[in-house]
Amino acid sequence: MTAVKPVLDAYLEWNIVLALAALVWLVVRAIMGRTRLQYGFVAQLQALKALCLCVVLSPVLAIGAFALTSAHGTVALGDIAVAAYLRGDIAMPATQFEALLNTRERWVEVFVSGAYPGLSAIFGLVVVMAAAYAVRVLRDGLAIRETIQTSFLWRHSAKVDIRLSDRIAVPFAVRGLRRRHVVLPSHLLDTPRELRFALAHELQHVRAGDVEWELGFEILRPLLFWNPAYLVLKYQFDRLRELACDQSVVARRGINARDYTACLLDYCARTVRKGSPRVLNVALVTGGKAKRVLRQRVMALAEAPAVRSGTPVLFLGLTLVFATVLGFGAASVQQTEDWSHDRLMLSTVVNLERLEARNSGN
Repeated sequence: MTAVKPVLDAYLEWNIVLALAALVWLVVRAIMGRTRLQYGFVAQLQALKALCLCVVLSPVLAIGAFALTSAHGTVALGDIAVAAYLRGDIAMPATQFEALLNTRERWVEVFVSGAYPGLSAIFGLVVVMAAAYAVRVLRDGLAIRETIQTSFLWRHSAKVDIRLSDRIAVPFAVRGLRRRHVVLPSHLLDTPRELRFALAHELQHVRAGDVEWELGFEILRPLLFWNPAYLVLKYQFDRLRELACDQSVVARRGINARDYTACLLDYCARTVRKGSPRVLNVALVTGGKAKRVLRQRVMALAEAPAVRSGTPVLFLGLTLVFATVLGFGAASVQQTEDWSHDRLMLSTVVNLERLEARNSGN
């Protein structure tokens, strides 16, 4: 059980950083919504990818935050609280303050020890659900692999295979171990106009690296499915991925925004008439929010000619802000194992308080 505790600590700290990242993104998105970037979905997607990359690198960023502040103090919330208590800024008994300070460590120890059956049952349920999500991810991966193996290789380039399949109704792009694949429904050969738009859309996903990002989100789902912050960031990525892809497609030469929009609406209408709207899930226009999401895609296409992908200065500035906030955030929630001067002073005060209470009892 001793080896489990550091892993559990790191897992909890990473989930806290993920929650901070979701909060930061909601603030940044609200600010962007009041600027000319309201419909700049390409720039918004770039910013979200930078934020997610900072979450992945948060342990490294935390090391940098500790190095920057080592000469001026500490950024760990626990050490800051201890220093404030010793200065007299926090008024409570030392034993009570120490118990509050060690709440997280105490709960981790209780959880690892298995002393409470209720906590063990909750943990078991989470493990079962995580295993179910892992099985689903594996099952979907095998199904996609089978679809690719049974499809027909139509076009071949240096990095991408374009395939045709009779088993699918919606085109999709996916990444294998060595190559990327774009799989198109065979019936699109009968409608060259739709074939052209579908191919342009999926190749743009490949070009933007959306396939790899989607794969990363799905791999992390079994570990983070319970965290609302993961669900928020995943939903935002899925939404921006399609909106940014639409704008990027119509921004390229030879793709007319009006024709592309009409093709999207016609395709959705035909699919609904067939009685199988669930296949629209790939295009992010399914469920109770289908009308709103479809309206967003049409508005994104309408605004695409006036939208720029975002200046490098803006992207660099946001990346630095994300790295700074998440780096210091990750450093602040880490548990400090060393016994600093302040920690020793607090321990001394606690021991004196306990000794006084024992003497008073006698």
